[in-house]
Amino acid sequence: MLVKSLFLHFFPCLIMLLSGGMALATAGQQRQLIDFQLSGPAQFQFAGYYAAIEQGFYREEGLEVVLREPTPGRSPVEEVLSGHAQYGVTDSEILYGRLQGKPLVALAAIFQHAPAALFSLKDANIYAPHDLLGKKIMLRDPQHNAAMVAMFQHDDIKRDALAILPDSGNLEDLISGKVTALEAELISAPFLLTQRGVEYRAMNPATYGVDFYSGVLFTSEQEIEEHPEQVEAFRRASLKGWYYAMRHVDAMLDVLKTKYKVERSSEFLQFEAQAMQPLVQPDGVEIGHMNPERWRRIADIIVEAGMGDRDAALDSFIYNPFPPLQVAKLKKAFYLVSFVGGLVLFAAITLFIGWWSLKKEVRLRIIAEQEAKLLAYNDALTGIPNRNSFIPFANKQLLAANRLQQKIALCFIDLNYFKTINDNYGHKAGDAVLVHVAKAISAVIRESDMVARLGGDEFVVLLGGVHNLDDTVRIRHEIQQAIARPFIFQGRDLSVTASVGVALYPDDAAHIDDLINSADEAMFRDKSNTKPPELKLVSNRDSGKRTNKLVANQAP
Repeated sequence: MLVKSLFLHFFPCLIMLLSGGMALATAGQQRQLIDFQLSGPAQFQFAGYYAAIEQGFYREEGLEVVLREPTPGRSPVEEVLSGHAQYGVTDSEILYGRLQGKPLVALAAIFQHAPAALFSLKDANIYAPHDLLGKKIMLRDPQHNAAMVAMFQHDDIKRDALAILPDSGNLEDLISGKVTALEAELISAPFLLTQRGVEYRAMNPATYGVDFYSGVLFTSEQEIEEHPEQVEAFRRASLKGWYYAMRHVDAMLDVLKTKYKVERSSEFLQFEAQAMQPLVQPDGVEIGHMNPERWRRIADIIVEAGMGDRDAALDSFIYNPFPPLQVAKLKKAFYLVSFVGGLVLFAAITLFIGWWSLKKEVRLRIIAEQEAKLLAYNDALTGIPNRNSFIPFANKQLLAANRLQQKIALCFIDLNYFKTINDNYGHKAGDAVLVHVAKAISAVIRESDMVARLGGDEFVVLLGGVHNLDDTVRIRHEIQQAIARPFIFQGRDLSVTASVGVALYPDDAAHIDDLINSADEAMFRDKSNTKPPELKLVSNRDSGKRTNKLVANQAP
């Protein structure tokens, strides 16, 4: 049974090794002509494909590949679906098209993290998406910038609420002030702006949990059905080219400049290559790797942005090099190889490949799980647990308390007149306050308790080991005191107060949602006793030194 299981799981890997050698036999035969549609002009962004041509990797597979630069007005997806090219490379357009029902298949994701970002001038003070409301920006078409649309939606900003101009692809529109922000790539725009002496800020969608693949190598379902061996050969040679390009950067820069006459300077290409390294091959991830769960998450983001059909089939969207019919053919070839090579050699190779593949799969799965958990269960600004993390924890605590006949207290914390700080000192000051509050609360509660940010300026704390509301008076007072302590913001002391409501399980509610609502109502009763703060600059003297202090004076 063990041998059979290893055979079924690792047999395709063995055939891949053998097929690499068998490809040499095709060298003397007529090569198949392949049209490959790029998404941009020749530059290091496509170096892997040029390397596959120059190093003969395509020729070893019996392929003659022609790299086509873009035709104005036509995307790589359109070129492939129309039959003008068999393969192409694109960005989120491929998943957008698939969600529209187009028969597209992703072969490999060269960029594990999309390089697109939103650039603004440093003195424009653009720190977050909401800072762009009412300001002119340039974005690409929705099918190409789904990540940007999702980033704005993350901040509850609809696309029609933005002053969007057609994308010109020209950084001069940003430098001249024609627009406040525009979409460009992290692998090129920083170099060009710095070269002009322009200070800038870059807003990356990944910071907001919107982390898309890019540089996706793709083809059509028809191409895979009609030429399955060719598809696998093309993919194999392309990835081999990318490994060569990323390990021999200087050699590829020389090829691009001398043979392909790339107009960009050598310094630009060198910057592009260096900037691509963490995007193409982050630690522990192989070039071209695609995680099905991550593709599904990207699809969900696009659907939630109103750009796709939730019922669209994604089963065959990710390329499977070994469909059932192909596996059957390879099994027959295997029997012949095993007879010639001998069972002993076969068993040794199979066990080795099995160990290696299993180790790699475990490593990749751990990385994928860590990525997903970080994005799903922690607040991006403060680093403390979010609602997704708090609710399951609270439910477990309530079940344990019910079993042990104990009580639990839930504190609902809302900052007083937080909007006043945002309105008077900007969202950057508001973000600093939220980070301060998270640290202040964490410092006064026990390790067994949990603080979480539900959203906006609302926090909750779950406290165990209480008998009645009187037991919570001390910790409630400590939380309010910790929050009210001034902290330094831009060279000044800033302080804020908070209203706290407490609800007791099971006295006030038996379920976590009801318990939160009960504590929320108690918090509003507490807040009704507060008056608007007086925000002003005051001067303090300490040992003869004068300091500025920004205070939210809260009248009782």
